[in-house]
Amino acid sequence: MQEIKTQKTITKIPPNSNVEKLIKENLEITREIHDYTRKTSRYILFSQILSIVKIIIIIGPIILAILYLPSLLSGAFSTYSDLLGGGTGQTVIEGNSFLNKLLEK
Repeated sequence: MQEIKTQKTITKIPPNSNVEKLIKENLEITREIHDYTRKTSRYILFSQILSIVKIIIIIGPIILAILYLPSLLSGAFSTYSDLLGGGTGQTVIEGNSFLNKLLEK
């Protein structure tokens, strides 16, 4: 006979009882639940890692653009400043010298 000890009482169970089958079945189900819980926790961890990677993929290029675009754009604007009128607001075609030359002829 097996003895089941609880906090206050000791109960003796006959060896071939239905309770023993239920305990074994309960143990199997508990192990199965434990396996599912472990798989679920891995899935959640993997999901959290992927969400961090997604954020890095989205925000990383934005930060790099903020850091490097001003220097690249200033170089591009300085290259085309002659075509844009040198910062005077007039383009080459709208400049006084070009229009005056066309109107004088």
